[in-house]
Amino acid sequence: MWSVGSKKVIKKAIALGGGGARGLAHIGVLKVLEANGIKFDYIAGTSMGSIIGALYAVGQKPEVIEKTLKNYFFNILFSKMNMQKIQDENQVTSARSLIRKAREFVKYGSQEGGNSFLSHSLLEDMINTVIPDINIEDTNIPFACVATDITNGKEKIFVKGPIRKIVLASASIPGVFPPVNIDNVWYTDGAHVNVTPVSVAKILGADFIIASDVKSKLKTLDSLPTNSRDIMNRCNFIANYLFYETLIKEADIVIEPNIKQISWSEFNKFNLMVHEGEKETKLQLEKIKSLIKKSNNPISKCKKAVRNLFYKKDLKAAVL
Repeated sequence: MWSVGSKKVIKKAIALGGGGARGLAHIGVLKVLEANGIKFDYIAGTSMGSIIGALYAVGQKPEVIEKTLKNYFFNILFSKMNMQKIQDENQVTSARSLIRKAREFVKYGSQEGGNSFLSHSLLEDMINTVIPDINIEDTNIPFACVATDITNGKEKIFVKGPIRKIVLASASIPGVFPPVNIDNVWYTDGAHVNVTPVSVAKILGADFIIASDVKSKLKTLDSLPTNSRDIMNRCNFIANYLFYETLIKEADIVIEPNIKQISWSEFNKFNLMVHEGEKETKLQLEKIKSLIKKSNNPISKCKKAVRNLFYKKDLKAAVL
């Protein structure tokens, strides 16, 4: 098992955020970083970031992750859902129909009752297919996963326990998938408490953190929402967005692929997501290399050590 917080040299981490399909951009980010020799001592993931983070943490190369997930989304998954046409962006009638229904369920709920649009079997099957059956503490690279404790509203940082079930909890979008029970506690998507888990990377012991931020964009409205529900949703989104913008400032560098206008459900844009992740990372590559080099000097190390004292937390509460 890896140990949390042990330090000899500067430790680098990547925080992979939540955003549904937009999280596929993490693959492009990792491809460019790895191709340029930038390795990580820790990985923190939320929601879709937890799926890709888990795969990277167990030792899969970004190119393998891309191939594995593309095959699953475009062949295995969509054939099960009768959505084979999803690969062709001009022929996505069945996919859009399902996506529209899912969005309506999330927005308005169901008069027939039920706590989710889809059963867990769909997401669980994907996770069990692509992620090995090991404990999270046994990954090649130390990995922490964020979920939301739906009973008390608190952030849960998983560093021990079955990785498949933990990732399932972190990635279970409320309304789309039901909550996940782990040790008699119900968990759901971690994006509601820490959408891009920079703070978790600090807890693990990182000195230098790259954040891959794929949360949705705060759009300017052309007109006032027509009902009270939409106004309340808008205000809640603004509050959450500003809160997350404050949290992410603790990263040394933030990579924001140009995909924030794309919906969380547009998995048919797989190639675009990966490309935009690569594109934005290449644009920031020289800056990343420069900051890493600068962070290795003694003065920077001392400053970071002092700053990181404020992020010391008791991990016992986060361990299963």
